[in-house]
Amino acid sequence: MLLIGLKNTGTQTVLETGTINIGNVYRKYCRANRCGVPAFTVTSNGVTLNHEGIYHITATLVGTGETAGLVSVQLAENGELLTGAISSETITTATTEFRTFVIDYYIKVDKDCVLGVTTTDARTVSLVNVSDGIDATFTSVVLNVTKEV
Repeated sequence: MLLIGLKNTGTQTVLETGTINIGNVYRKYCRANRCGVPAFTVTSNGVTLNHEGIYHITATLVGTGETAGLVSVQLAENGELLTGAISSETITTATTEFRTFVIDYYIKVDKDCVLGVTTTDARTVSLVNVSDGIDATFTSVVLNVTKEV
């Protein structure tokens, strides 16, 4: 099993529809394929899944809303929000009432044939604040990805 864990414990305010900073690698077991491509490529806003297979994504965030209301975090794949990969919490006391958001999801990465050459259709996953009109503040973001198959 290959895995990567990312963590951001710095406080960050994320605007509505903004991408959440997932931080830095805190654990990793990764191998390159025979072409030298690593299983995971990381930026501060996302993780690219480079090998064919099924990946298990678990995201745990602690945050609050800048105003009272429903705060929601959703997983995106290649910039498109994934139905069912969302966590929402109601904030009644803005900026002081912290809630834990959890997303658990599986993503499949397929092979493609481009001009007669087999290639992997890499997928980039990210976390987005999809709260309706509410900016959110997160004090902890942990994103773990394991390649299951």
